[in-house]
Amino acid sequence: MDLLIKPEKFRIVEKQEHNEYNYSKYELFPLEKGYAITIGNALRRVLLSSIPSLAITGLRIPGKLHEYDTVEGIKEDIIEITLNLKKVQLKADDIDKLSAIDYPILLTLKKKYKAGQEIKSGDIRTPAGIEVSNPDHVIAHLNKDMEVDFELYAQTGKGFIPGQELKFQSDIEYIYIDGIFSPVLKVNYLTENIRVGRRTDYDKLILEIWTKKNITPTEALREATKVLMEHFDFISKLWEREGNLETIEQMEVSIEEDIEEEEEAEENIFGLPRDLVETQIDILDLTKRAKNCLKRERIETIGELLKRKPNDLLKIKNFGSKSLEEIKKELKDKFDIDYEKLYQEERGNTFDEA
Repeated sequence: MDLLIKPEKFRIVEKQEHNEYNYSKYELFPLEKGYAITIGNALRRVLLSSIPSLAITGLRIPGKLHEYDTVEGIKEDIIEITLNLKKVQLKADDIDKLSAIDYPILLTLKKKYKAGQEIKSGDIRTPAGIEVSNPDHVIAHLNKDMEVDFELYAQTGKGFIPGQELKFQSDIEYIYIDGIFSPVLKVNYLTENIRVGRRTDYDKLILEIWTKKNITPTEALREATKVLMEHFDFISKLWEREGNLETIEQMEVSIEEDIEEEEEAEENIFGLPRDLVETQIDILDLTKRAKNCLKRERIETIGELLKRKPNDLLKIKNFGSKSLEEIKKELKDKFDIDYEKLYQEERGNTFDEA
């Protein structure tokens, strides 16, 4: 008889499909006493936090510079529109392929409406391989005949990412939307006693999963199991490869040393002191226009500024050659940094004069 009992049955005991969500209920048994909580809690945490998905993270409306504005002919203001866009559920045929793209995917919402009609998520035009899973979801209401022309941007991610943390450089009309990526709405697990032979104190795990329409509970559970297995598999292969504890402990030290060296190299950009690199750009006496352009591009420190080539800065909307000259002068006067010369010497790049 095995000292540790292993699970022998896994089954779906209930499955439901609703307009806004999917639901499934699973059972896994028999398990050693306490294992139902261990496995259930691990799966629940991964399901709620680590399943990748596609979500709308940006909006552009011609002539609108921020979300505290209204669109003539639409009942809802832009804040209400963005809140409704967060609930649009996008399904990707190959999420891993989309994850390799480092820029938002363009979706369009362009259609002529009559007064009293609703703008629905099914009106969004998506590229091949992407579809809207809840086409009846209402985004806004029209109170006059008009043509709507919105540009929407979608990105892949996991969990929740606030709009201010989404790294995408765009123009002043780009409105950031918080990324609600998790396709899993709710997870619940229960434990019950189950009989094995003469013993009645073994565990049965009951797992309930609610998901959005862009994924089934079974697909989400498979992905969560895969994530956990990859982590355990790494440790398992480590034991098999190294074989003894002393070798692994030595490896741990060498990995930590490598990480410290990489962090130090990243921090010492151009060999400059760390405190200088982390200095806020507010210390530079720039015009309000130049500072706003930099902050809109998420350039907050001297280090982040120096990572941009002069030509890259000139591509920023409303940032011209005068603003660039201001930066060169301030860097030279305050820190004795020759901006273009520094880049040429350290990275071997040359820049065309604008």
